Amino acid sequence: MREVLQNADIAIVGGGKVCKAILEIVLGENFIGQKLNILGVADIDDRAEGLIYARDKGVFTTLDYRDLYKIKGLNLIIELTGDNRVLEELKATKPDRVRLIDHFEAMSVWDFLQIEEERVRIKRELGENIGEPEKTGKRFDLFSQQLTKIVEERTRHLQSVERELVERERTLSQIVQGNTIPTFVINKDHIVTHWNRACERLTGYTAQEIVGTNKQWLPFWPEERPVMADVIVDKMEEDGIKRYYGDRWRKSALIEGAYEAEDFFPHIGGKGKWLFFTAAPIIGADGKTVGSIETLWDTTERKEAQEALQRAHDELETRVEERTAELRKLNEELGRSEEKYKTLFDSAPNPIFIMDGQTFRIIDVNATALDCYQRSKEEFLEMKFLDLLFERDKDLEEGLKRLTDHQCGFYPRRKHFRKKGEPFYVNIVACHARHMGVDCLIATTTDINESVEKEAQLIQASKLATLGTLASGMAHELTQPLNVIQVASDFFLKRFKKGEEVSNDELRTMAEEIGSQLDRASKVIKHMRDFARQSDISRTRLHINDPIKDLFKVMGQQLRVHQIEVELDLDPHLPYIMADHNRLEQVFINLVTNAMYAMDDKGLRWGEKKWERLLKIKSFATDGQIVVKVSDTGKGIPKEIIDRIFEPFFTTRKAGQGTGLGMSISYRIISDYGGTIEVESELDKGTTFTLKFPSVE
Repeated sequence: MREVLQNADIAIVGGGKVCKAILEIVLGENFIGQKLNILGVADIDDRAEGLIYARDKGVFTTLDYRDLYKIKGLNLIIELTGDNRVLEELKATKPDRVRLIDHFEAMSVWDFLQIEEERVRIKRELGENIGEPEKTGKRFDLFSQQLTKIVEERTRHLQSVERELVERERTLSQIVQGNTIPTFVINKDHIVTHWNRACERLTGYTAQEIVGTNKQWLPFWPEERPVMADVIVDKMEEDGIKRYYGDRWRKSALIEGAYEAEDFFPHIGGKGKWLFFTAAPIIGADGKTVGSIETLWDTTERKEAQEALQRAHDELETRVEERTAELRKLNEELGRSEEKYKTLFDSAPNPIFIMDGQTFRIIDVNATALDCYQRSKEEFLEMKFLDLLFERDKDLEEGLKRLTDHQCGFYPRRKHFRKKGEPFYVNIVACHARHMGVDCLIATTTDINESVEKEAQLIQASKLATLGTLASGMAHELTQPLNVIQVASDFFLKRFKKGEEVSNDELRTMAEEIGSQLDRASKVIKHMRDFARQSDISRTRLHINDPIKDLFKVMGQQLRVHQIEVELDLDPHLPYIMADHNRLEQVFINLVTNAMYAMDDKGLRWGEKKWERLLKIKSFATDGQIVVKVSDTGKGIPKEIIDRIFEPFFTTRKAGQGTGLGMSISYRIISDYGGTIEVESELDKGTTFTLKFPSVE
């Protein structure tokens, strides 16, 4: 450092406290005659104390550091702002002849100036007290203490940086491992560095088997070939990508430079799996790709005293420079670690929220969340996670409060809203974790709005198909009122043709009967219209007996035609559940329709043999749940297919008699409201479906 500062003509960028302290030493009396000149000081704040001190001492000052470049003889700039952006600008714009010392290396300058000032002062006092060894020893001890203090300060700072680096590395690992979305990371050499627990569960391969190898392809393909993360690292051209993924890949609309694709992987799971996967680049501080993250869904006499002093000075300077070099290296590693954490965090394809574990106040969000929710980071940091809900969700709030000790919870189909009020459905996965030493929750949300809309369309199509199946029964319900009206009309016409008068009593009786039948027909039509409307996943307080009773407005005549006796045992004092009337009515219509077909099939097979066609529906409460049992005396379900009845498109009916969607849709609707459905069946004796829903106060 002595060689750097000797004969230097210096300008300082950053006129704060450190600048003032340096100027007080360099312009002080102990530095008179030293070959070190301060030519100018720059700071954007005209009231900066270092800038004011320099101005008072007659040193050139400016608010624009570029003015310093014009100073004649300038050969050294010391940057003290601590702002990496200013540092990069100085590197890019300074004259080639001028050397630059950044705010990291400036620590060595400060230490050197303190030591040099003390050395000059003690040297002068040694000359004045050459005949007094006792005073000389005290001065030397004082100087040694000051040197020790500087070393201790540097050591404490170094330890603090090391602890922060370890903490950030731990946080990075927790975020990757705590993410419930299967995620793995490779470096620029295609070596796997992270393979989280979700990835282990999905693929059956453990992190111990994959991390540290280039076998990221092994769980997905029967032979070695690039996965999407490899495509990102290799910066593969589009023709190359098409060779492996055909037309099944595309560029991500949310993450710059990321690719996504969907494919079927027969080797994953017992029956194979379709996976939607996204790979995004990890960009280093230098702007280059350093890896990729792929997601699937850190002196007895004066001379001796002088020599000892110089040796101590030189040794201390060397130690300070070594510590400064180590500190710079650690700061660089810290910067890279922070950049890596930020890149992994922001490159995740789904929104990620880090929130306080007690208050749920949002601490941090990734870039995907900003795009998805159309909010700025500042807006998020003023919100609680529960503020994103379209309506209050007590179950979610209580579920988040219960998460402790790295537990995770899954909360499907919650309605969130974007900044402009647009609602959309998400699945929420939240895990308990530690962030910067504080208990917190890490939550990811997956936008399922498109699948919910498609499911709603599918449910609506199923409703319309049900209405078509029950058309004859509805026609009967409308025919009877029309027949009454027709009889009344014929009565009036005959009397009019005979010239007979109609008494007021007869008019009143006929009018009341016509009105009654019109009201009946109107109710049937209104019920059909209400049932046919498309409903969403709404939750209101509902008495479960209501949709059960309403299904007979649609199917009553149909059951009578099929000679099926109905036995209802409905508890009139049941607590409420949270559900949608329209959707639950569709569930019960599906169950009753299946029961009707099962009894018809049994009747065809048994012929003239006598048996009781009976449909039983019973509702009751037990253990905080509302239970409904739907039983029939039909043909029953064979054991070999009973586990498949809730699969989409599975049906035992002949072609044209069913889509195979009724039970699958019913299962989905029941699950949406926190319920369950179980089935018991015995061949030729019948089937019982048991539905359970949580009750509410």
